[in-house]
Amino acid sequence: MRAMNQIYQYLSSSNVIFFNSMQRATKKRVFEEACLAFQMSGVPHTQVFEALYARERLGNNALGAGVALPHCEIEGLKQPIITIVLLQRPIHVDPTPYDTKPVDIFFFLIVPKTDNDDESLPLLRECIAMMEDKTLCAKIRKAENAVEVCACIMDWVAPTVLARESKEDALENEWDILNEEVKAQLKQEQGVTSLTVAAVENNS
Repeated sequence: MRAMNQIYQYLSSSNVIFFNSMQRATKKRVFEEACLAFQMSGVPHTQVFEALYARERLGNNALGAGVALPHCEIEGLKQPIITIVLLQRPIHVDPTPYDTKPVDIFFFLIVPKTDNDDESLPLLRECIAMMEDKTLCAKIRKAENAVEVCACIMDWVAPTVLARESKEDALENEWDILNEEVKAQLKQEQGVTSLTVAAVENNS
């Protein structure tokens, strides 16, 4: 069955973790468990834990409605990895001005660190849209095992506006690259005046 979003390919059932009602959860323990899952995927526990908490210090990643989306960039990572931690007993994390509801869905996302900071934005946008979908979150909360959670994720259809934004971002990046190539070529050609170069730059 074909997934209706790009998120599913970065999530495996082994990276879905359940805390039952008998387990005492804290924010630190939730992060520790997520990092253990990332470690099983080949990312050193300490590296991802420190990176996630460094990002947390920049601002709360709670989305509201009992959902949080901790995320960070990891040096040397080959592709994004997702881990989901579900709590039967929600916990209070750092409160935000707009929402103080305790969190029971932690959606962890780590992405490769690149020179282009915007490269992971389309995926992050899609993750935010997914976790803000209350119908989907209700299904995830009712899931009894990791396979059912993954099925919920796979069946979720990403909004078309996200696909359009991603395509526009890609076209904009290609246009910027093309403009740079054109400008470089013009500067190398004999007889090109500085006025011509300035005109190209003004049209870019």
